[in-house]
Amino acid sequence: MTTPRTLRITPRLILAAALGLAVLAAVLMTFDLATVMQSFVQVGFGGFVVIVAAGLAAEALLSVGLIPLLPRSMPLAAIAASRQLRDSAADVLPITQLGGVVLAARVLVLAGMGVGPASAAVIADLTAETFAQGLYVLMGVVTSLSLLSASASLSPYVDAMLGGALFLSAGSIGFALVQIGGSKWSLKTGEKIFPSALIHARAFHETMSAIYRRQGRLALSILLQFAGWIGSGLWLWVMLRMMGVSTSLWTAIAIQALLEGLRSATVFIPASLGIQEAGYAALAPVFGLTPEIGLAISLLRRARDIVVAMPVLFIWQMVEGRHAAAKV
Repeated sequence: MTTPRTLRITPRLILAAALGLAVLAAVLMTFDLATVMQSFVQVGFGGFVVIVAAGLAAEALLSVGLIPLLPRSMPLAAIAASRQLRDSAADVLPITQLGGVVLAARVLVLAGMGVGPASAAVIADLTAETFAQGLYVLMGVVTSLSLLSASASLSPYVDAMLGGALFLSAGSIGFALVQIGGSKWSLKTGEKIFPSALIHARAFHETMSAIYRRQGRLALSILLQFAGWIGSGLWLWVMLRMMGVSTSLWTAIAIQALLEGLRSATVFIPASLGIQEAGYAALAPVFGLTPEIGLAISLLRRARDIVVAMPVLFIWQMVEGRHAAAKV
C-alpha cells in the first residue's frame, strides 16, 4: 500500500487547520478558563481514568459494525485495532477522517487480509456508519427542537439548523444508498481513498459487490453502527457524571448527536479543531449547562484522545517497522 493522497499534508489541509486553530483561540479567549479548570479538578485522576475506559468501550462498540461486512472472519483484536487506529489518527494527526479510513484498512492488511478486500471492507463500513450517523444526527435535532427554539441565542437559527441537519442527514443517507446501490460509485470512492488499491481492482470489485449483495449483513452493520453512536452519547453522560453534573442520559445523547452533526459538516477541518470546542460551548446552554461546562467537555475529550492515541500510534509504528524489517 503506497502513501495515499488522504494522508498527505496539502495547502488546503494547512489552511483548514489554521481556520480551526483560529476558532479554538477565539473560544478559549471568550470563556472563563478558571471555571473550566474547576471541572478538571472535579474529575480528578480517577474520574479521567473512567472517562478513558468509557471512551474505549464506545470505540469497541463502533468497531463491531465492521464484522458483518468482512469477507472472512478476522481476530477481534485486529478489528478493534483497525477502528481505534482509524479514529486515533484522525483525532491527533493533521489528516482528515478519510486518512483514518486508510489506516484502518492497513491494519486489516497487516492482519493477513488482501489489499482489495481490506479496502472494500472499510469503505463498506464507512458507508454503513454514514447511514447510521445520518439517522443519529437527525434524531438529535428532531428531539431537541423545542429546546433549541427556547434558546434566546439559538432560536433565530433554528430553521437554519434544522435545514442543515436535514441536509446533512439526507446527504449522509443518500451517499450510503448510492454506495449500496451502485458498484461503480463504490469503485470511484475506492479510487479516491485507495489509489494504490487499483492494482488489486478485481479483488476490490468482487469483494465490494459481494458485501452489498448480502443485504441482511449490511442492515446488521447499520444497526450496530447506530448502537455505537448511541454509545457515544452514553460516554458523554459518563463524562458529565465525572464532572459532577447531573443530567439525563437522553440529554447527553442529544448533545452528542448535534455535536457529531457539526463535526460531520466540517469534516475538512483536521480533528475538528475549534469546531468541537465552539459546538459544545454553544450547545451546553441549550440543555441547561454553562458554556464553560461545554468547553470543559471538549477539552477533556481532547485529553482522552491524546492519551489513547499516543500509545496506539506508537504501537502501529512498531508493527510497521517490524513488518518492513521482515521484508528485508
